[in-house]
Amino acid sequence: MTRDLSDYCDTAKRNRVSHSRSLQLLCDRDMAHATRQSAIDVERFRQRLLQLEQERKRRIGRDVESAREAADDQPDAVDQAVVDELRDEHLELAQTDTEVLAQIRAALERIENGTYGHCVVDDEPIEPARLEAVPWAPYCARHQREAEARAGLRTPRA
Repeated sequence: MTRDLSDYCDTAKRNRVSHSRSLQLLCDRDMAHATRQSAIDVERFRQRLLQLEQERKRRIGRDVESAREAADDQPDAVDQAVVDELRDEHLELAQTDTEVLAQIRAALERIENGTYGHCVVDDEPIEPARLEAVPWAPYCARHQREAEARAGLRTPRA
């Protein structure tokens, strides 16, 4: 795609197509987008993110169902406390998975927008090893550390 776009833009510029300044800006933008997307195997990441999305949806459903199935009618107070604790754990797991699912969907949207693989703070490339480890990462490692330090959080892992 990058080569075809490059040929088209070069031809259009040589032939001084009308609205040449607008065309030049569009070609420059589209070339930057195509170059950015080809720096990493975006399609491989798209497929991986789609798979992770399906896995998370199944896990959320399973955890919510487990929480619902926990019986509230335990005759013993200790047994009821254990059931309540298990229910809370399943709901917490579902909440964490829901947060990661939102991040996965945001990464899929960045793929569609042509910004995947670039830090949302400074538009610099995200390290390939980081994307391998956390394919939904919106930040480079430096900006992720800064965001975590400000919020007192850690990035959820797969």
